[in-house]
Amino acid sequence: MTTLSFEVETDADAYETARPSAISRFVLAMLGAALMSSSFALWLVPGTSGIPELSLIKLGLSVFMLIGGLCCISSTRPRIA
Repeated sequence: MTTLSFEVETDADAYETARPSAISRFVLAMLGAALMSSSFALWLVPGTSGIPELSLIKLGLSVFMLIGGLCCISSTRPRIA
């Protein structure tokens, strides 16, 4: 009976130092800031007539935009080793 061994080489140094370019970091930071500010500004816009279903949809949309904005902004930060 023979056994096969496979060695998986990982380049941990390249993974830890890999960062997006300055332009893509700027775009991601601006997109994240826009998503975060619009998630709060969504509640300032009048127009809901007090229907609970619409308020729940608005809450879900604002949470989704807030988490998306935080993800965009956190992806521009350098990795801490």
